[in-house]
Amino acid sequence: MTPEDLNQKIAQGKTEPLYFLYGPETFYHVEAIRALTKKWINEDNRDFNLETFDARTSTVNQWLGSAKTLSFLGGTKLVIVRNLHDAIPKDDDVQSLMDYCDTPVAEACLIITADKVDRKRKIYKALTKVKGAVACEAPKENVLISWVQNRAKNEGYSMAINAARALVNRVGARPGVLAQELNKTLMYVGKNKEVSEKDVQEVVGETKLETVFSLTDALKNKNPHKALQLLQNQLDHGEEPIKIL
Repeated sequence: MTPEDLNQKIAQGKTEPLYFLYGPETFYHVEAIRALTKKWINEDNRDFNLETFDARTSTVNQWLGSAKTLSFLGGTKLVIVRNLHDAIPKDDDVQSLMDYCDTPVAEACLIITADKVDRKRKIYKALTKVKGAVACEAPKENVLISWVQNRAKNEGYSMAINAARALVNRVGARPGVLAQELNKTLMYVGKNKEVSEKDVQEVVGETKLETVFSLTDALKNKNPHKALQLLQNQLDHGEEPIKIL
């Protein structure tokens, strides 16, 4: 399942008792957790229905024990476990989690996150097969423009294809930064509800292509300070070092 699939299902009220959010784009982890928290948790039940763990400093039995403990106030118990990629659960704990994957508690929503996975390990083989497994990876370049347009549409805005292309060119394939810059652009547009290429140019910095040309000029002119600034700009916008070279 993709992050977009997950957002659509949550909007439709279709949720799973167990989610595994895995992959390097932690922006999607944060977005999914925020959406599920908004669905299940409010100020009245927060103290009873929400519990969070860091996998590095807790045990599988603690997570599962929390998920299996019904809330005093009723409703769905939300249990969030972060940083599984930095934890090494014991064999018995791994088996307990694998068993839970087969029969998760329906009255709970257990969310586990991992920035990276080793598919050779049994624990990850089991987790990536659950219905709520979400691969959190950057969109492919050929779908980035429609990805941006769809996010704008979900916020009630119409975004011209050349405007979306300009945003992608200026930011690169980095979902978190793209979403942030898109939000800034939508705020700039305001009640107009139509986003043009000019709006993007007004809000977002220079394009990656422009930066590459400027970087080349700085190197030719033996201006190391300017070159380093431009190089950092490229890296901050998600450009791979090998591509810059």
